[in-house]
This record gives sequence, structure tokens and C-alpha cells, in this order.
Amino acid sequence: MGFRAMLVGAAVTAALLGPGVAAASADDVGPPLPTGQATPAVSPPSRQQIEDARNAMDRLRHPGSSTTTPTTLSQVAGPLAAPDRSVASRISDGAWWTIGAGALVLLVASETTRISVRRAKHRKSA
Repeated sequence: MGFRAMLVGAAVTAALLGPGVAAASADDVGPPLPTGQATPAVSPPSRQQIEDARNAMDRLRHPGSSTTTPTTLSQVAGPLAAPDRSVASRISDGAWWTIGAGALVLLVASETTRISVRRAKHRKSA
């Protein structure tokens, strides 16, 4: 009976998570199937990008001959959220669904364990 309850819990969890969250197996080595969407067009690099890349390669090849001095940082990037916001307000909707599904799995596993322990005690005393 406990095995059936666990199967029901697994089925409910799979239904909540959906088919798109299936784990990849070792057999999935091929490229994903085409979805009918056109591949995005890639434009060639601009003249400025080519010059920047060439200068970067020169700096890598000749590290000691740098004529420019590195500039110091005037501002360091930090979190975008205001410090007074709560953690709950920064969790995305997708993360809430994942948390809810995990809580449901824990609830089903807990109830399954509780029921199977209760039945085992009942069988032992009978």
C-alpha cells in the first residue's frame, strides 16, 4: 500500500512539473529537434570590434609593452535590488512553482511515511 501512495505522489509531482522538466539521459546525445523557428541572423563584426580584438591580441602577446596605464574603477557593480526589499519579493514566479512542487513532494512523502508506519504498528500489535 505504501508503494502505491508513493507512486501517486510521484505521478502528481510529474504532472505539476510538466513534461518539459524531464531529466536528460545518456541517450540524448543528438541536437535538439527543430522547432520551426528561423535561426537568428548574425551580422559580421564592425570595424571597431575588429580593431578592439586586434588591440586585445597585441596586449596578450606583449604584456610588458603596454603604453596605457590601467584606469581604476570608480564604481563597482552591486545588486540591483534595493536592500530593504524582502527575499520573497525577489523570487521569480518560476521559482515559486518549483518551491511549491518541492513542498508538495515533501508533504506526500511525509504522509506516505506516516501512514506506512501507522500500518506497521497496527500489524505488529494484531
